[in-house]
Amino acid sequence: MTEKKIALISGSATGIGFAGAVRLAEDGCYNLILADWNKEELEKAAALCREKGANVDKFVVDMGKEGEVAEMVANIVEQYGRIDFFFNNQGVIHMPKDFENITEEDMDYVLHSNFKACFFGMKHVGKVMISQKEGHILNTGSSSGLRPETGFGVYSATKHGVIGLTKDAAIEWARYNVRVNCICPGGYVTPLTVAVGAYMQENKYIQPKSSFALLNRMGDVKEIVGMISTLASDASSYMTGSVISLDGGNTL
Repeated sequence: MTEKKIALISGSATGIGFAGAVRLAEDGCYNLILADWNKEELEKAAALCREKGANVDKFVVDMGKEGEVAEMVANIVEQYGRIDFFFNNQGVIHMPKDFENITEEDMDYVLHSNFKACFFGMKHVGKVMISQKEGHILNTGSSSGLRPETGFGVYSATKHGVIGLTKDAAIEWARYNVRVNCICPGGYVTPLTVAVGAYMQENKYIQPKSSFALLNRMGDVKEIVGMISTLASDASSYMTGSVISLDGGNTL
């Protein structure tokens, strides 16, 4: 077993997962295990985290496929013996459409990466943490999981589901000293949100009910990594079942 704790981050090749991985590398408290389905970007993320001084392992894995998740977790346990912190972050979004125009393909796409991936990650990492009688899982929800996001009906529903999974597991696993919390970002500038914004502009799509931050701007991922760092540390040791809004006032 290594001296440093073991942190697993899914969806770590881009966006919030990437930024969180880099911040944990800078913190220097963890050996990092990065997981993502984008092999090329995952390599870049791992290289940068190593430049920050972290020991880094990586897995090309789709968290929405249970077999891949189970195999990865088994390999991690065989190599490292434990998982202390899991940032359960894989997620996608469908392009904005009025509710009646959302397709089965849209639904399958977001259910796979937002709900199934969250559940499979929790299930298999949770088993490890139960056996070791400690651990912390941090799920990525969304401001869209705290209130409806018009134009993104199925995406919004999956993020409501992530919050539900968080609370249920927090209740069930507290007896094992396994904590489960959830961050709910609003609009941060990431490749995903940039693509959505471009789509809305090109297609002149206007949400039936507009969504905006009281701070009147998008967030920078640098403004969320401090919270990820805190939640990954012992400073969060008395938190479980928490759903934390990080959205510039969007859900008020």
